Amino acid sequence: MNIPHEPQKPATEHNIDKCQVNDKTGKTAKRLRIRSGEGTVAFWKNRLFRNSYRDRDGKTVEIPEYYVRMRYDGVTKRVRLHSSDKDKAADDALMLSERLSREGWSAVTSGQARLPSSPTIEEFCEAYRNAASSMENRPRPISVALYLRHFRQICTLAGVSHLRELTPDAVERARDRYRAQARENGRPEPGIQNSLGIIVRNAAACFSKEARAILARQGLPVENPFAGIKRSQKIDPVTALDAETVARIWKELPLLRDGDPSAEAPNREKFSRAYRKAHEGRKARWMPIDFRQPHPDAYCAILLGLGTGLRANEIDKARWNWFKFDSKGDCFLEISEESDFKPKGGTMRLIRIPRELFDALAQTRTDKISPYVLGGKASASVEKHGWGYRCRETLRVVNAWLRVRGVETNEQRGNPLHRLRKQFGSEVATGFGLFAAQKLLGHSSPTVTAKYYAAQTDLPVLTHLRIAK
Repeated sequence: MNIPHEPQKPATEHNIDKCQVNDKTGKTAKRLRIRSGEGTVAFWKNRLFRNSYRDRDGKTVEIPEYYVRMRYDGVTKRVRLHSSDKDKAADDALMLSERLSREGWSAVTSGQARLPSSPTIEEFCEAYRNAASSMENRPRPISVALYLRHFRQICTLAGVSHLRELTPDAVERARDRYRAQARENGRPEPGIQNSLGIIVRNAAACFSKEARAILARQGLPVENPFAGIKRSQKIDPVTALDAETVARIWKELPLLRDGDPSAEAPNREKFSRAYRKAHEGRKARWMPIDFRQPHPDAYCAILLGLGTGLRANEIDKARWNWFKFDSKGDCFLEISEESDFKPKGGTMRLIRIPRELFDALAQTRTDKISPYVLGGKASASVEKHGWGYRCRETLRVVNAWLRVRGVETNEQRGNPLHRLRKQFGSEVATGFGLFAAQKLLGHSSPTVTAKYYAAQTDLPVLTHLRIAK
């Protein structure tokens, strides 16, 4: 008896297609079936396409880089190929498809995910951080972190969550709110103006010409919302410390190195009350400093600040191999790039220092293993992020000691250690002129030096006047 054959069922059933969220193709998307030609460049070249978006004026803008849709494990995704050359993009697609078949979706990196036409603020921050690593003059990690912190601050004040919402009007709205809040807190007008100028300048650095060009090549053309926004700052010329204050620092500095037996014993309760009063009721995060104990690292920090004009970060990272000696025995300090340090402006500078200054520093050295003048090793945060201070406690000791001796005592947010650098620049400008001050301070432009130290230079005696009697 012949039994009719039933139609054979397929061994496996195809899964329903899954498309990428917000895929523009929608229902018209076709399943990418495995074909014999899928292993050829021509196959992928015919499947390349470009994305587009609408700008603020409603115009359609095409992204130059090619995209391709790929399918794996029942899921279809749109993948960016990082190339505007069609032949190269086809080669990249072929290689990526082979990796996809072996490794799965982990082969497609997050950097190949399509950037939205209006990313969120955090998405833009990540995009800028990646773009900064590709710049010709790469900003320091600490600078990138500062730019993004101030950019987020502007966005928070403006009340925006997406980049498209950050217009020049939104930036002005943020400036208005910052001024209003600062005045409510009783801050002086010059301080408000200077702080606001710094914040806007740093936030605008995220939209530099080079950064926008890199972002455009990565598929995210952006406009500069800070174009035309004022970034003025009031420059206060440096005035030298009075002779009495400077003399007291030099006289009492050995007590910081060896310990001051006449210093007051630390009182935690008194310290906490003073801290709350100075910091709007916040609890103290530190213990009071016992100046009866020796602080040789703080002693070295003051010597480097007042004797060589180094910045706080340069003092923190200063190494013994920065000290050089010539055939005559003269000593030089060479500030150069290290694994955890990059000079501001990216340029090395050389400072000739008195031999007795080096000898005073060397006498405090007890850790023969550490390469740092202040001793110790690089902190985990510095090694991880590439920026930050190693010896925060030492810098706190320095600033507290200087305040007691009249350096920026009345400045709630002052930086006494940096004031020593200004004192050094003031003395160099007075005795040797602005050019020498620029070179020793490491200013990239003589304009910067002139703004701060022009009043410190010695003025000539005028002899050309001929007044008839």
